[in-house]
Amino acid sequence: MATMLDPDIQRLLDTVFNVPVGAEAPDIAQLRAAAETAPVLLGGEPEPVASIADAFAPGENDPLPVRIYRPAAAELLPLLVYAHGGGWVTGSLDSHDRLCRILANRLRVVLVAVAYRCAPEYVYPAALDDLEAAWRWARAEAKTLGADGMRFAVGGDSSGGGLAAALTLRLRSDGAAQPNVLLLLYPALDATCSRPSYREFATGYSLSAGLMAWYWDAYRAGAAKSAVGLSPLAAADLSGLPPAVIAVAEFDVLRDDALDYAARLEAAGIPVRLIRCTGMIHGFLRWTGAVPAAHRWIDAITDAGRDALGGG
Repeated sequence: MATMLDPDIQRLLDTVFNVPVGAEAPDIAQLRAAAETAPVLLGGEPEPVASIADAFAPGENDPLPVRIYRPAAAELLPLLVYAHGGGWVTGSLDSHDRLCRILANRLRVVLVAVAYRCAPEYVYPAALDDLEAAWRWARAEAKTLGADGMRFAVGGDSSGGGLAAALTLRLRSDGAAQPNVLLLLYPALDATCSRPSYREFATGYSLSAGLMAWYWDAYRAGAAKSAVGLSPLAAADLSGLPPAVIAVAEFDVLRDDALDYAARLEAAGIPVRLIRCTGMIHGFLRWTGAVPAAHRWIDAITDAGRDALGGG
């Protein structure tokens, strides 16, 4: 049963996000600009970390930009490979810098953020290929990167969460080593956009059902909506996947994707820690400067993540 919107979320919906949604295709340049400016306006001051380094992983054709965050720690830490959100169209290392700093500090991980290729210039499976390339590189270089080389996680928010889930399915198919933990933050998991939350929160909650459907189409570019690498919920079998930490926003078109995936993982015998972020909408984790309650949910998510990784 729905509760009430957090008052700070309601204020943002009434002001910052009170923009009419047209029927025409959105302007990609405007979407990308908004993805970069929103965390600057709403994210507060960036948390300090011990070090940040830009580097390159070997990509499919060209070097793949990554950014490595290390929190202050005397001991060697787990490694998290992270895919940013943005509908596979927007987002960058900079747009998610504040969130990556917070996650590195509170999860106590070496975090490798991946600047995967975005649609519509590069369509499915380019982003997934890039995440896999970064994952394989980071695993091989874990100790060089300052991690312990024994504990690994892969994760992401929104479309990045969908990429992380798809990566674990691809690794299973290839018989490759899985991460110890899968971290999904309000993930996009089904290109059919058919679950009830798409209708319940179709408009009025920042991310509309229409815009989310447009994002899916921009990324898939004619690929079947049932392709498992595109829609992890289309997988017939979810056994053999890693334990998951899944966070859902209550007022989000993607809510039911995440809830269904959590239920199916549990039915397949996979341990799941599910965090239901009441009163929140899609994207709230990057608005910690404007939504104080976001810190409480980040603490819940990262407490579960540290426990799953054996960090206490």
